[in-house]
Amino acid sequence: MFGFVKIFLYLDEGFFFFFFDLVLFFFFFVTAKSVRIFTQIKVMKVIEKDFIVGGAKLGTYLTYSDVEPELASPKIRERVLPAPFFYEKRLFFFLVAKHEPGEPMWPNGGYEVRDESGGVRCYDLDQVILHPAVIKHKKTLDKMMRKAEKAAAQRDRALKRGSKPPKVKVEGARRGRPAIDPAVKAAREAERIARAARSGGKRGRPASGATKTQTVKTTSGKRGRPALSATQVQAKAAAKAATRARSGGRRGRPKSTR
Repeated sequence: MFGFVKIFLYLDEGFFFFFFDLVLFFFFFVTAKSVRIFTQIKVMKVIEKDFIVGGAKLGTYLTYSDVEPELASPKIRERVLPAPFFYEKRLFFFLVAKHEPGEPMWPNGGYEVRDESGGVRCYDLDQVILHPAVIKHKKTLDKMMRKAEKAAAQRDRALKRGSKPPKVKVEGARRGRPAIDPAVKAAREAERIARAARSGGKRGRPASGATKTQTVKTTSGKRGRPALSATQVQAKAAAKAATRARSGGRRGRPKSTR
């Protein structure tokens, strides 16, 4: 160690700082990478619980906490991973039966798991999860299935394309509506000429020869209701005076004398 420090004392100061910066960069890079890996770890973990019988603690046992939804509730004959063997990589366990809480001999429910040697082990409901290798295998099978479906759809499209009759290309033909028959064209032209002769070359409904007489109202240049004559004004005033005499100058229905 002292020899290493003595060598650095003889080196240039710039090289020393460069080497120091390189060491710091490597340290922070490894730290950041480890933090990123740590944050990617799932919330699920293996915890210890107290094994209590008759109120006395006899030890502890391993269970799972915060299990991922895709790993929970394994099915019969699927590969599972009990919590006591979580860190074992080469052991195989298969689910034999699942018991719901309240069943005879299973007050809290549980799983029956068969190991490699044929023995049956019993675990609680929070001690068994689906093996992650099964999830990976299912994803691979789904990918293979999608690939097979795509290949089958591609073959069907190729067969449909091959079943269609090929289009015959006619040399010198034009695209669009086919040409009209000369006889039909001549008949249409004659009908158009006859219509033009009847209408005088004008389009639309022909004008009527009768002239309509229009009554022009004299309004004296004023808009609205026309003014009343003197006779009409006098008659209206007399009717108003007679009504006023009957009612005594009061408005509305008169009171009953009954």
